[in-house]
Amino acid sequence: GVTGSGKTEVYLQTIEHAIGSRAEGGGAIVLVPEIALTPQLADRFRARFGEQVAVLHSGLTPRQRLDAWDQIRTGERSIVIGPRSALFAPLKDLRVIVVDEEHDPSFKQEEGVRYSARDLALVRAKASAAVVILGSATPSLESYALAREGRHVYLRLLTRPTPRPLPEVELLSLAVHRPDPETMLSAKLRAAVLECVEGGDQAILFLNRRGYTASMTCMECGKLQACPDCSAPSMTYHLERNRLMCHLCGHIADSPRACLSCGAEALVHGRGGTERIEVALAQALPGLRILRLDRDTSRGRKLLDVLRRFRNREADVLVGTQMLSKGHDFPGVTLVGIVQGDHALGLPDPRAAERTFALLTQVAGRAGRGEKAGRVIIQAWSINHPALVHAQQHDFDAFAEEELRAREELHNPPSGYLALLRVSGRNSDAVRSRIHKLAERCRAVVSHHRAAGDEGFDEGVQILGPVASPIERINQRTRWQLLLRGRSRSPLRQVLHALRPLLGSEGRGAGETRAAVDVDPQSFG
Repeated sequence: GVTGSGKTEVYLQTIEHAIGSRAEGGGAIVLVPEIALTPQLADRFRARFGEQVAVLHSGLTPRQRLDAWDQIRTGERSIVIGPRSALFAPLKDLRVIVVDEEHDPSFKQEEGVRYSARDLALVRAKASAAVVILGSATPSLESYALAREGRHVYLRLLTRPTPRPLPEVELLSLAVHRPDPETMLSAKLRAAVLECVEGGDQAILFLNRRGYTASMTCMECGKLQACPDCSAPSMTYHLERNRLMCHLCGHIADSPRACLSCGAEALVHGRGGTERIEVALAQALPGLRILRLDRDTSRGRKLLDVLRRFRNREADVLVGTQMLSKGHDFPGVTLVGIVQGDHALGLPDPRAAERTFALLTQVAGRAGRGEKAGRVIIQAWSINHPALVHAQQHDFDAFAEEELRAREELHNPPSGYLALLRVSGRNSDAVRSRIHKLAERCRAVVSHHRAAGDEGFDEGVQILGPVASPIERINQRTRWQLLLRGRSRSPLRQVLHALRPLLGSEGRGAGETRAAVDVDPQSFG
């Protein structure tokens, strides 16, 4: 269903119908992609179901988690709301599982025991004879393809329940409408923000990059101030803490007065983040009430406080990252400004276009959910990219069909299946040696099955790599990877089965390496 079309009401009525009265029993699980959404959704469910609702997430204390777990197990609470781990709640007589914003990559657990909560929801529901609802305004292409093939039932909400239509979306070329270097807003977007606020409404400004600036560069030697433990180009500068921070490993360093490489006192800031927009906008437009929503301002109770204050109209503008895109309902918002809409298109990820389209559509959907019509302005360099063009037109079907054709040519999901084999360790030579041995083993297995004429192995399995990971070193550990791509599950599974005894830790001390496989990977960095 399109943004604001009432998907949550569908969930509520379905669960109400499925679980019946308390006497009849029955249970339901509602999965959300972010803890940030849990309180908002829990309030709506408690208004309908009262004390039947339990909340499970990592923000609870161990005592709170234990109490909730016991109440669920004994049947005192029959509806569970939470992020992906809530899927394992010990509900009796499970009847409904809802996966809200099912396209969101955060449903994939990428460390430790790897699993997709969306896929596992289907497995658990099948075992319990329950119903699964996958809800989204921008379904994952895997789910969309299954629905198109008739393996999922495809139900659509095409309009909003309010008389207001979907917001009008305008694409602004950054090549033509040059942004202010401080606020990062073009003159047109800045004027739109002023007009919106002067009219008594609220605006959202979205940039999926937190911090004050993403880099600091030395004007003498040209070196970026990089993390000593990672190979990412630069650390992020945070003005409020006056620190450089690595968003990969968590390394924190004092803000340098001089270049860490040559010692010259000639450091300049690079591309801005949400903190810079907040500061610059407050200086450029005095009197404007501004709040910021990102990982730095919204930990624990601060998150609920920011959301409450903005919903209560204690601020005119909310500046934030992708946390803004996840289902929040702000009736006072009539303008959404996306500062750089094509930010993620250059990432080494086969889902880059899909995620860009989803993010733009979801953020744009925060506008015009109240009585007044909404407006969206997207600043971007690549304004002719299909992800942006179709997002402007609110046309998911057209984007999906075009993207599916591109995936088919490369045999990428959902036209194929992927498995990422990654080796990491502190000794780069040991890492490279091990990944090459694993690659040789993969090729030997594929050659054996092809020689035997086994089905699916003629041209069905590709071995890409090994190569260094896009970010080769994180937290002092070098990372190399091998990508396996198959037209069907079976041959890919046989290759992985042959690799299984070779995975895990190997070696000792500084030469120790770890090898792990991620099936259906969501991240390639």
